[in-house]
Amino acid sequence: MKKYIIFTFFIILSLFLFCGCSKKEKELNDLETIKKRGHIIVGVKTDSPPFGFYKDKKLSGVDIDIANEIAQNIFKSNSMGLVKFVAVNPQNRISKLNSKEVDILVATMSINEKRKLILDFSAPYFIANQKIMIRKTSKISSLQYFNKNGRLAVILGTTGEKISRLVVPNAHIIGAKSYVEAYNLLVNKQVDAILGDDCILAGFKNNDLRIINKAYSREYYAVAVRKSEKSKELLNAINAAIVQISDEKRLNLIKKRWIIN
Repeated sequence: MKKYIIFTFFIILSLFLFCGCSKKEKELNDLETIKKRGHIIVGVKTDSPPFGFYKDKKLSGVDIDIANEIAQNIFKSNSMGLVKFVAVNPQNRISKLNSKEVDILVATMSINEKRKLILDFSAPYFIANQKIMIRKTSKISSLQYFNKNGRLAVILGTTGEKISRLVVPNAHIIGAKSYVEAYNLLVNKQVDAILGDDCILAGFKNNDLRIINKAYSREYYAVAVRKSEKSKELLNAINAAIVQISDEKRLNLIKKRWIIN
């Protein structure tokens, strides 16, 4: 009986150790998970030309090209279907990343200290400036105008919202959910200006609108990943891709293809 109990104990212990090892083997990091899946899920904006927008019914722009370059570098392949794009906006992009709905964000995400507390960022791939867009007939010359006059549109969840609170705390600020919404407010004369990233504002510029050439902050766009040990190899792979496309001048070609001066 005693021998039977000891034998049974060792059988149970062996099963426990085996199951434990099997479970440990299945705990893949983010990069391994992506490679095993066969594609990377990327959160991008779809209403922010020239970074992420639909052109001839095809998702296009700087961020789309950057995401494709990252995928090709990770999988060492130029095959189709390496990226699945998921639409995000400034209000939900961080939650979609942290809930694992997307693997990474390539969505005009600026690096700042507050975001660095909950996200990890790649090396920057683009530099933008916060500027204001007004109607061409407007006599507004600076952001300070809005401390006492007018209505200023900002995109909720962006650096522009934060800058407006700091620089013009008394301004009448209208929050928009997207650049498209802010643009419509401006052209329909519901606001007097938009504060936002100059390179995105340029995508909406037309003969009736102009951008004032005064910057209120400098923004460094980077790829965002979850702040986790499991994301470190993925972040290294992303940085390697950015270095490669930069060294091979493909990053400059992407910018020239899409950026409107």
